[in-house]
Amino acid sequence: MATLPRIAERAPVRLPSANRIPRTLLAALALVVVGAVGLLQVMQTSQAATAGYELGTLEIERRDLSAQVRSLEAQIAQSANEGQMRELAMARLGMVPATPSVTVKVDAAAPSRVTLPERYVVRPQPTPLPPLSWWESLLRFVPGFK
Repeated sequence: MATLPRIAERAPVRLPSANRIPRTLLAALALVVVGAVGLLQVMQTSQAATAGYELGTLEIERRDLSAQVRSLEAQIAQSANEGQMRELAMARLGMVPATPSVTVKVDAAAPSRVTLPERYVVRPQPTPLPPLSWWESLLRFVPGFK
């Protein structure tokens, strides 16, 4: 008769105790933490690169606008010729030359105090103060609360 080798008796399967965490779970948690840190680094680097690109774009736009402002200032200075301005004002805006003004010299000295006519002086009406409440009258007796 042929005999089959005896299968080694297996040890009973033990479930992990409540106080001990299995090694595979610890390894999985470590991999998740390492993956999360790596993902955060990639995201941060990507955001920094995006911010740098936007900053460069805004600097170029600022430079262009500054050049445009200088160009407009040069145009204004060029057209600031008095004769051209007068012609533009008369043609576009319909302005007319000012009439010559008349100056009158007065030999009398100015008064030291300028008075208004009585009808223009507003005199404030005295308003009576409201009566004090009981706690305000009590505070009048305490030093420093008058």
